[in-house]
Amino acid sequence: MTLDPETEERIEQPVSAEAERETRLTPAQAVTEMKINVPVRGNRKLRRILERVNEDNQLKGWWHASNVNAVTRLHINDHSWVHIQIVANIALKLLRQLTKHHVEPSVVTDYSYENDDAEVVVLLGALLHCVGMAV
Repeated sequence: MTLDPETEERIEQPVSAEAERETRLTPAQAVTEMKINVPVRGNRKLRRILERVNEDNQLKGWWHASNVNAVTRLHINDHSWVHIQIVANIALKLLRQLTKHHVEPSVVTDYSYENDDAEVVVLLGALLHCVGMAV
């Protein structure tokens, strides 16, 4: 696969000092700093999930382990909770733009859920997409 020059250049850049700093924290230190923020826009289910996520130190520990493995062992860019938050915000923004333009999420079409439920599914997918790197 051929990548465009800009992407190639970004791949070759060293890991940021901030990303490396995060890997030197103990898990206990790392989880105290983690707090995911996304706009819930009146979605009570999303708000409750977000509250539970922000209280879950085991999940935060997985994010920390994923980041340590990504940065120190694989020498790839930041996969910390900040990366997770960015992905979650982008994913929700994309879903909301699609539903605004009358694109119905598959959980609504196929399983008779509501758009609020689709936001929960998308948020959880975004929050958990790097957990496998903790292994």
